[in-house]
Amino acid sequence: MRFGRSTTFCIVMAVVVACASIGSTSLAAPLTTAPQSRRSVSTTVTMFSKALGRDTTYVVVMPERLLPEKRYPVIYLLHGAYGSYRDWPERTRLLQYAAGRPFFVVCPNGGEFGWYADTATGGNIESFLTRDLIADVDKRFPTIARREGRAIAGLSMGGHGALSLAAKHPDLFCSASSMSGILALENHPGKWHLDERFGKLSEHPENWYTNSVTHLVDKFSSEGISLYFDTGTSDTTGAVADNRLVHELLTNRGIAHTYAEFPGAHTWRYWDWRLPVHLAFHYDRFQTLADPKKQPAATGVVLEDSGYRLYVRRCLEFEQENEALARSGITSRPVVLLGSSSIQGLDEKKLFPEFWMINRGISGDRIGVTSRGILHRLNCSVFALRPRAVILLNGTNDLSATARLGQPTIDEVIGAYREVLERIHAQLPDCQVFAVTCTPTREAYAHISPLIQQFNERLRPVVESLGPWAHWVDTYSHCVDSDGLLREELSRDGLHLNAAGYEIVQRVFREALANAGVKPDQPPVKNN
Repeated sequence: MRFGRSTTFCIVMAVVVACASIGSTSLAAPLTTAPQSRRSVSTTVTMFSKALGRDTTYVVVMPERLLPEKRYPVIYLLHGAYGSYRDWPERTRLLQYAAGRPFFVVCPNGGEFGWYADTATGGNIESFLTRDLIADVDKRFPTIARREGRAIAGLSMGGHGALSLAAKHPDLFCSASSMSGILALENHPGKWHLDERFGKLSEHPENWYTNSVTHLVDKFSSEGISLYFDTGTSDTTGAVADNRLVHELLTNRGIAHTYAEFPGAHTWRYWDWRLPVHLAFHYDRFQTLADPKKQPAATGVVLEDSGYRLYVRRCLEFEQENEALARSGITSRPVVLLGSSSIQGLDEKKLFPEFWMINRGISGDRIGVTSRGILHRLNCSVFALRPRAVILLNGTNDLSATARLGQPTIDEVIGAYREVLERIHAQLPDCQVFAVTCTPTREAYAHISPLIQQFNERLRPVVESLGPWAHWVDTYSHCVDSDGLLREELSRDGLHLNAAGYEIVQRVFREALANAGVKPDQPPVKNN
């Protein structure tokens, strides 16, 4: 995904920039009932937690003046590993961003490596936050003591905590957000004291999976929780891959969410920059739920159209097939076919019986310039299979939209196509990747053919510049007629190839695989 692009499913996000002075006060100071000002103040609270069996401390940021008889929503803001409850107010401009905003921000202490979970070795941080802390805040301050007035957010370890706690306790929170979240715990054994917290992954996988966001996404399907998460593209912790995976899992289930990537690393500079956007996201959710005239922001399962329903069904099938393969003990690495209807309709067992091929085509699918497509389903379609080769044929559906709407542009389609290839290579550096030309069209689809020709001509040098692992496969020149349209004797319906056309595909694909050293394989080998 390119810098600054966000993938949004029916969630409206506003950016709040508040410029105000910073103030502070002590817990002993009385809560005033004077008219609300443009200042925020902070107070530090020490409380006893039954879940922890000890005292703990949290910071509250709130409006300097509270209106009489008014109840305020609360955003619980979680720190990351190595951090504490002081991080957000001391290392960001939290008080400035919250100034004049009618909500409380609570910054609890989750421990240096608490991971906001309950485990035998790491304490009951989850129970402390969801039981003791919320009860204490609601008792001390004029808060809205219902889920409609409660949100949760965090960074890194705290980003994981925010999404995982919202998934496990949907009765407590109406929205959740994460910055640079470490969202797939199982991707990080041996790091950040996770092994001490949950036990070794190989010995106690249930501890990891019951707490990892990647294994909790199904809980968001019907609970009405608004979700937003982002990460910096220069983050080297593994957060980028984690966030993309969670985005894909949510998309595969049609679960409404907003995901974005921006330039930035795993740093306070990034989190301070993103913080006002997250505060605004939750504030907008509070306002929506508080105003009966407003339609609630879309949450849960949102299947926009029949194409999306097919996309979701196919991706979930891919996930199930991947799980079955993982259980089977097969160690062979397949050749993956990746694309839209031209790939889904390809009979790989008939055309390539000498290869173990797995078809990951979805009719109507696109490269992924928009909110769904190949760029957004690489984990279930490619990475989980660890293929030795990937054959990618896609772009016609994007270009069809270009012909009708002027968007996306050819440059945008090529940019997304390149990103697909580069992500595959980054994840699987020994995998051979084949970029196949789009096939010309005719009849009712003839208007797409000029764009297809331009696309193929401009994509070729991009592919050839990537390295020896990327291969250009030309089926276009074998299928195009002198008028620039698909040869009539190869057309099934003006858009797809007939049997004669697939014979050309068979020959060209075999030549490309052989030239790249991808040899025919025996039946899949199992690990005995």
